[in-house]
Amino acid sequence: MVFLLTSCGGVSSLGTASVSPRAPGSLGDTWTYDGSRWVHANVSGPSPRYFAALAYDAPRNVFVLFGGETAKGTSDETWTWDPHRSKWTEMSPSHKPPPRRDAAMAYDRGHQEVVLYGGLIPDQGEGHDGSDTWTWNGNDWTEVSADNNGPGDRSGPRMVAAGNRVLMFGGHIFNTSYFADAWAWDGVMWSRVDHGSAPAGRSDAAIAWDPDDSSLFGYGGLGMRPNAGPGNLGLPLGDAWSMKNGAWRQLPAAGGHITADANAIWDLKSNRAVVMFGISCPDLTTAGSTWDGAKWSSVQVGASPRWGAAVTQDSQGIVLVFGGSDESDC
Repeated sequence: MVFLLTSCGGVSSLGTASVSPRAPGSLGDTWTYDGSRWVHANVSGPSPRYFAALAYDAPRNVFVLFGGETAKGTSDETWTWDPHRSKWTEMSPSHKPPPRRDAAMAYDRGHQEVVLYGGLIPDQGEGHDGSDTWTWNGNDWTEVSADNNGPGDRSGPRMVAAGNRVLMFGGHIFNTSYFADAWAWDGVMWSRVDHGSAPAGRSDAAIAWDPDDSSLFGYGGLGMRPNAGPGNLGLPLGDAWSMKNGAWRQLPAAGGHITADANAIWDLKSNRAVVMFGISCPDLTTAGSTWDGAKWSSVQVGASPRWGAAVTQDSQGIVLVFGGSDESDC
């Protein structure tokens, strides 16, 4: 197993598309990418939001979206996207997690269910970081564990489907604690899978699973900002790391802008990781980076720029993007 955390040299394109101009803020648009071109789906669906969680539910062949921050507050809504009908459907489960944003979610193939962990849960103050684990079976949510003494409280962790299991990396508790640990879920409990020296703690890293060599790729994230208060958004990171068999090593960086709140996918057609979206303070960017296992290249992403988007892909590599924000937030 290999973890890669990076920052970015050639320029290519991932296709282009356009939408009508609008005032900056939360986004409620839906995009798909098939490895060749981007398509903006002109459909109704969830209200605009950022930091929603998104996963592909393979047995049902739909994408599942949960939570996020909306104009009305933090959401506890569950939506599904049917890629064959290009349609969003709001679900009405009997049980559901508390509202939250910036949670981790991915499909667990070994247990045929979607796993949700943590996130920032609203309260009477500035919110609190969750440590609960929930699973989705296509119809309802089940709270598997209300509190975990493994990963513990955190928002901004990132999770991916990794073979027959899910892996979760990083997260933070405000600007006070940042984590660089990796965890695996076995259907009952979380177990830490890394050891020894590790990169600096971070939240909101961009990660993607490479199915060919069973490796996990990731980019940057937000780390501790020294001499700043607990409410600070964190320091954008652009360093590169890998983890193989639980051991971390730092990779050479390839330059380029450090981008916060970015996303990553694994492009099955070109067999490379693609880092997309995010904000290079103070500007949003569509400029992305690709890693093919040997070199870094620059790439232009065809969807409109944003940060905090919900992004995932299905087993065939079809990418779904929903929402985020295109407002400067540095």
